[in-house]
Amino acid sequence: MSEFKQITFKTIADVPEFVISKSSMLWNKTGSWRYLRPRYLNMVPPCNQGCPAGNDVEGFITLVLEKKYLEAWQRLKEENPFPAVCGRVCYHPCETVCNRTQYDHAIAIHTLERFVADQAPINSRLEKLKKDSGRSIAIVGSGPAGLTAAYHLARMGHGVTVYEADEEPGGLMRYGIPEYRLPNAILDTEIDSIRNLGVEILCNHRIGVNKPWSDLDSFDAIFVAVGVHHNSKLGIENEESPGVISGLELLGTVARGKKMELGQHTVIIGGGNSAIDSARCALRMGSKVSLFYHRSRNEMPAYEEEIYEAEREGLRIHYLCQPVKILVENNRLQGIQFRQTKLGEPDDSGRRRPEPIPGTEYDVPADTIVTAIGESAELDFLPKTLKTRRKKIEIGQFGNTSLEKVFSGGDAALQEQNVTVAIGSGKAAACAIDAFLNGQKLDEKSIIGENGAVSVVKYLKSGKAHSETTETKHVVDFKELNLNYFDPTARHKAQKLDMNDRMTGFSEINLAYSEEAAQIESNRCFHCGVCTMCDNCFVYCPDVAIARKDNGKRGYDIAMDYCKGCGICVHECPRSAMLMEEE
Repeated sequence: MSEFKQITFKTIADVPEFVISKSSMLWNKTGSWRYLRPRYLNMVPPCNQGCPAGNDVEGFITLVLEKKYLEAWQRLKEENPFPAVCGRVCYHPCETVCNRTQYDHAIAIHTLERFVADQAPINSRLEKLKKDSGRSIAIVGSGPAGLTAAYHLARMGHGVTVYEADEEPGGLMRYGIPEYRLPNAILDTEIDSIRNLGVEILCNHRIGVNKPWSDLDSFDAIFVAVGVHHNSKLGIENEESPGVISGLELLGTVARGKKMELGQHTVIIGGGNSAIDSARCALRMGSKVSLFYHRSRNEMPAYEEEIYEAEREGLRIHYLCQPVKILVENNRLQGIQFRQTKLGEPDDSGRRRPEPIPGTEYDVPADTIVTAIGESAELDFLPKTLKTRRKKIEIGQFGNTSLEKVFSGGDAALQEQNVTVAIGSGKAAACAIDAFLNGQKLDEKSIIGENGAVSVVKYLKSGKAHSETTETKHVVDFKELNLNYFDPTARHKAQKLDMNDRMTGFSEINLAYSEEAAQIESNRCFHCGVCTMCDNCFVYCPDVAIARKDNGKRGYDIAMDYCKGCGICVHECPRSAMLMEEE
């Protein structure tokens, strides 16, 4: 450090025109003035906490922006074995909580996820994280929850055997989601990557039928993820008549490539995604389709974008109507009778209860009636000591059940039934099983943010000591961002298959982003709470106390001898990746 040096100006001409130091000021350690100090601290982006699968959303979008597409895919695969599936069928709650929604439009996260997954070479895979443990786990069911648990347990070094009752793995991803939303080739590629980790998938093995539950006793742990394949009944007259089928039967028949004659008029009863998917399949099979739902559109559980597309394709939806009886003449289906309803007080689901209006009955002709009012799991094969409630397996926070080495997840255990939530539950159970096998317990450190999903990356780090805290569970709110550094920009819309082309078969409807579109969309991300090395703190520091780290490392160093604690760096951070704290 330079010593203090006295400077004498001999003439007025030697005096500078403005105030400037002609000597080093390093002797003046202004850090002694400080009572607050800035600190770099990565917060949690709301999208990361809002992803039921526990993806590092902000992290993979950053890699897309850097055109590191394989690394972006690897970042997704660290948490989720099905990025190509989720990029197509996820209902993207991450976008609902995206801070950008309060500025202009949410980032198209699921479309970017699909773009990344589609960029990965077909034989790409992640290697195992640990050596073989010698432990074995049985998984009952090969839906999204079961296969996700298998994937992560295999990467953790455990031997995994999956028992599937059907002829092919995938569960309702294969037999409940039509190919116009999720092509089988995409699903097969991601299932193959799970097999490549050494996971054994045994199809046509129904536990409790051709293989007793007792055969699983030799495994060190069991994960039950049987899904919901039992269709709920309407409970009305003539429901068992020919021509009355379930939504799962229709979707399964289509998925297996079998023919089914629906006739000219098809009536769908229900308001969930199965009902909408059944209706859209029936339209592609040449039938005129009407859907009847006993509440209003506001209460429909189906995804709004799926409802919108179904109506564009020709589906007619009738609200506030309740089935009364199936109309049959000479053992042939003639139609169905409905009555009008009105909405009363909320029920257990929080939605207003439909109440029938007497004297408002009317008949609707139909050649086929499809019932899709809900599904439940078949749990009779389970031991009586495994607790269930309301046709669901009782589970704890991380999938533990009333039996010590038995865990559960997916639709058979959860109230919310969709692919992404099931994936998150399978991953949570995998971490819990690994902890159980190692005599440990999964804790809150593995959760993303304040109440998000379990993260495998965080779980594997949770037992390691960290010399410095560089992240927190605080989720960044929109009000914490410095919006002066962002310009309003429209969300880049993905293209869809032309209407004439889509109705002639089951070709995929939603089309992928181009690379240019992916770059434009990823550039809209706020990167809430995460330092992107924008240099604002470095540029605006009045004391030149901030410098980039040496040796090419990411981040900045703050010379606390000279930082006055003015807080300009924190104020000018666009993303709230810094904070001021008391000395």
